[in-house]
Amino acid sequence: MDIIEQQLRMARETKGLELKEIEEITKIPSKYLQALEEGDFCVLPGGVYTVGFLRSYARFLDLDAESIVNAFRSGINSMKLTTKFDNTTKEEIIKSRQDQSLINIILQLYREVATIFKFRINNMGSRKDKLQV
Repeated sequence: MDIIEQQLRMARETKGLELKEIEEITKIPSKYLQALEEGDFCVLPGGVYTVGFLRSYARFLDLDAESIVNAFRSGINSMKLTTKFDNTTKEEIIKSRQDQSLINIILQLYREVATIFKFRINNMGSRKDKLQV
């Protein structure tokens, strides 16, 4: 997606325009224009707004707006695939840890039950000895 940012910045600089000037004409806040040029999508409001800002900005700069929007969408989709994969991996790790915790709890329960049985068997043996005396 670096190509999109470079195209936007170069087109703006070629026209000799500042972000504040473009903000006044397009009504797109300069912080969003700067975010588009830097690829800082966390600043942008997201979704339809980002695509609309990108399309308007590209048209204003006399660039092929649809190819830029398509390139942006392709980049976003590839990032979503990566994120989805990463989230799945995290979920699998968490599930694995939960499974291990459950196994540890069950093992601890078996140990405690075995200790109780062992204690009772030992106590029953000593009671029989006392009764026989």
